[in-house]
Amino acid sequence: MRLITIPMSHYCEKARWGLDWSGRDYVEEAHLQVFHYRAVRRLNAGSLVPVLVDGAQVVADSTAILQHLDGDLPEDRKLYPEALRPQIEALEEHFDEGLGVESRRWVYFHWLKVPVREVLRTAAQRTPGWQRAMAPFIFPLFRRFLTRHLAISQATVQAGRATIDAAFEQAAERIAAGGPFLLGERFTAADLSFACMAAPVLLPSEYGIRLPTPQEAPPAARSDIQRYRAHPAGQFALRLFREWRRSAQPVWTANRDRPA
Repeated sequence: MRLITIPMSHYCEKARWGLDWSGRDYVEEAHLQVFHYRAVRRLNAGSLVPVLVDGAQVVADSTAILQHLDGDLPEDRKLYPEALRPQIEALEEHFDEGLGVESRRWVYFHWLKVPVREVLRTAAQRTPGWQRAMAPFIFPLFRRFLTRHLAISQATVQAGRATIDAAFEQAAERIAAGGPFLLGERFTAADLSFACMAAPVLLPSEYGIRLPTPQEAPPAARSDIQRYRAHPAGQFALRLFREWRRSAQPVWTANRDRPA
């Protein structure tokens, strides 16, 4: 199987985690943002990533990938057990379309302001050498495109914090109600999705690529990171990464050049 990714994307991390959870062998083909369009345009009309190529099947979108993989898992490892499936899917959609959208906007708001070398230290891991070589020259265009495409501004990020806060409060309330996971005693796609969508504001060390440490984050981002890491839901997501995420990097990657 081949997984096409933007390596730093939390939606792509969700698919990587799902693949590692499934135990299936796969090759990761990583691309820098914007460069990925060329790789996936012929595979899905919306140029979405992640994209999983499994033989003749092409599966785009992180949730669709988890559901595709789940069909082959034994009952005790399914991320969508039938008895809980409606609740799992509702929570997953809620986190992906709310928390995930706003944590992505938040991270770009802060990291697009730092020098390109620091951005590429994270964003360019496992990507082809030619993309890493071209990126510094097109970074100003890249910054303007993403700022417009993702509607990134001080006002939208400030409003987005309320969505992040609400998702953290919701997760914390569920954990406080009993059970180690969002839906009781079992790890599901809802837990995996919450952890991944929260990752940009938490910077877990077990992420599928190396993220900056909180101390390496832009100074303006550090107070938010500290606040979210200290929150009960942040502690929950960090525990999920420590205990339920296999932290080893994939053995095979399509781009074998040394990371930037």
